[in-house]
Amino acid sequence: MAITMPKITKPFSNAFADNTIKKALEEKEKERSKIYGFIGMDVYDLYKKGQADLPELEVHFEKMRELEEEIAELEAKKQAAERQSKGVKICSNCGQPVSAKDAFCSNCGQPVEEGMMTCTCGNRIKNDLKFCPNCGKSVNELLENGTAERQLPLMRYRECICGAMVPEGQFMCMECGRKIED
Repeated sequence: MAITMPKITKPFSNAFADNTIKKALEEKEKERSKIYGFIGMDVYDLYKKGQADLPELEVHFEKMRELEEEIAELEAKKQAAERQSKGVKICSNCGQPVSAKDAFCSNCGQPVEEGMMTCTCGNRIKNDLKFCPNCGKSVNELLENGTAERQLPLMRYRECICGAMVPEGQFMCMECGRKIED
């Protein structure tokens, strides 16, 4: 019985060159895609600042605004769930998270009062109430969503185009690596 060898149509060096070219092409396409992303981020930043008037992109900008709102809501819910699971309390004065064992807030120095919080209207209330007696807001809603919204003005943040919150003074987004300009 004779063994027949498959016929090689391309020399080995050509197959190697083809793979090298394919890899180089893939790398260049990834680089191009990354640059497109940065161009898009820069255009969106200019649009948000009012420096770009691009009516043909308005549909995309509106979708981006809606997406950013949804992300902010989900982030607030995530933070509330993490606080509940870790036993984190909220300072009734400034709204910053404090650990369950802290007697004083590390941000404002206020004594941590068990079961107390500050409503968005500024009224100090107990967590076990259903509604704020001053403004009528739902305490459950404030516990789930309000705390994260109150934290943002205390420590100033800017939002990167990727959706990450970047503390003011930080020059680079730690999520996507993008340079943040003032």
